[in-house]
Amino acid sequence: ARIRQARGRRTRGTQAPTQAGATDMSALKHLPFGDWPVEDQTAWQAAFVAGDIFDGDGGPGAHFSPGSRKSIQTAYRRWLGFLKERHPETLAMSPADRMTPGIVRDYIEALATSVSASTVAIYATHLSYAARLIAPDRDWDWLRATASRLQARAGNSDRFDRLVPPWRILDHGIAMMDEALTGKPRPSRGNDVAYRDGLLLALLALWPIRRRSLAALTVSRHVERHGERIVLLLHPEDTKARRAESFDVPDVLLPHVARYLDRVRPTLLGIENSDAFWISACGNAMCAGQLFQRVYKKTRQAFGHAMGLHDFRRAAATYIAMDAPDLIGIVPGALQHLSPDVSEQHYNLARTTQASRRHGAHLASLRDDLRGAWRRQQ
Repeated sequence: ARIRQARGRRTRGTQAPTQAGATDMSALKHLPFGDWPVEDQTAWQAAFVAGDIFDGDGGPGAHFSPGSRKSIQTAYRRWLGFLKERHPETLAMSPADRMTPGIVRDYIEALATSVSASTVAIYATHLSYAARLIAPDRDWDWLRATASRLQARAGNSDRFDRLVPPWRILDHGIAMMDEALTGKPRPSRGNDVAYRDGLLLALLALWPIRRRSLAALTVSRHVERHGERIVLLLHPEDTKARRAESFDVPDVLLPHVARYLDRVRPTLLGIENSDAFWISACGNAMCAGQLFQRVYKKTRQAFGHAMGLHDFRRAAATYIAMDAPDLIGIVPGALQHLSPDVSEQHYNLARTTQASRRHGAHLASLRDDLRGAWRRQQ
């Protein structure tokens, strides 16, 4: 408590004054749902009513996944927080009547003073979704067009400068696991943590799933063992596409996954009781944020620049196109995309299992070829 008080005093004492005419973005807060105007709360809840599948009387957002609902609600909470600070009189109006081009422009300009152009575009896009959910009878083409222009202006950052070839990540992850087994003992379960982190990198190199899918993995529901063979499963509720996926662990990683499940994970778990696949040094389930931080830290240490979880997906598509253009058709399947547009090809493998196997086999082969070439040069 004393530390928090001291930090608070330092923050208050060093905070720079707001310039005249500038927007104080610290006041631009997300308005909690319980503080929303009653009409907004009612319209939001009605938007997600399941309804009857035959009558079609459900809300316009009934088919949205929990992740999409959360993202849209976050954007709308920020919109209402802005209105409370800058245009409080509009909160007495209906949700649709207060969403005018002039006020939206003011909102976007305020956001642009504190967040990146891509984040502004995301908030604008989600605000347009919220508008169509809360007031579906209104014409929101102008808001959708505004969000599209903001997206075009922000551009798409390919982040190519920080992408590492998947075979290098796979090689490094396996090396981390080997070192954890043969190296000197480390305190606080350091060897087991290093092994887990190595497996995390290696698995993502072969199976670049999304953050929430990675954090959702459990032993009882997502791991199937058939003799020496191990299959990792994703259920519809675990994926953005809302469809089941499976990943047949390739031979190059099979013994490492088996060792983690049989020895490393139980050691990390200790006396705790968790079904999560990824276990922290304290014996608890690792959340999505913790997994992101471990990947971010370990890639920065190994390669000089950090990669986020989504960068593994970019790297998979990019280096398949560069190193094996004949396999470009596996990209939609390997990345769990419903559309083949991501790979800019017309061919898409129907079965994700087949795509994952071919992707893993290609990386393992490329890794062995490069290792052999390196040895011959010595």
